[in-house]
Amino acid sequence: MEDKTTELLKANADILTLLHLIDEIGWKSIREQSIQRILYLSNVLFSFANVDELNPFVDYHFSASVSGPYSELVNSSLVNLKSRELISEDEEGKINLSDGDFDFEYDENKQTWLKTIIYILGLYGESKVYGFTIKDAVVKSAIETQSEKELDTSPKNITIEVLNDFKEAFEKTLNEETLESISQEEYLELYFEYVFSEIIERKN
Repeated sequence: MEDKTTELLKANADILTLLHLIDEIGWKSIREQSIQRILYLSNVLFSFANVDELNPFVDYHFSASVSGPYSELVNSSLVNLKSRELISEDEEGKINLSDGDFDFEYDENKQTWLKTIIYILGLYGESKVYGFTIKDAVVKSAIETQSEKELDTSPKNITIEVLNDFKEAFEKTLNEETLESISQEEYLELYFEYVFSEIIERKN
């Protein structure tokens, strides 16, 4: 197990990477709750899309809150980044990257995955992040039962079971040639177009 300082530095790099990627798609600021939700989504969807790979987001441990998934590590990282003036918070409670260039060590594997997730969010909007994570089977169950236990983000959690159930139906909408030729990013784009229409609309 890594020490707390190493975990914090890695979380700092993840959040700075996330904010840079968000800036690239034209989102100049984002709320803390959305950062929590995006990292939760990144964690769960990595397990869904990369079944046989070690999840690089395992350091994040989430619990349920009324605004969605919450990780104390994410919160500590945001506090640390603000104290170092690498990020700032405006009057509306939105997080912004501070002006100026600065170096940080990012994880290339995480950066690639976060870029994919941010690309998907850029297509469908921040409200879809809220809709997906609040209606996420694991989060919803924990909120309804007022459970304080850590949310299960393992490859065997009920959210991934639901996503896999939809995966079979979704892949029937594509021909074999398309499945073999599209990239993972293209696959997820098409898959979430299907998921957002089927899961979120159905549960509204």
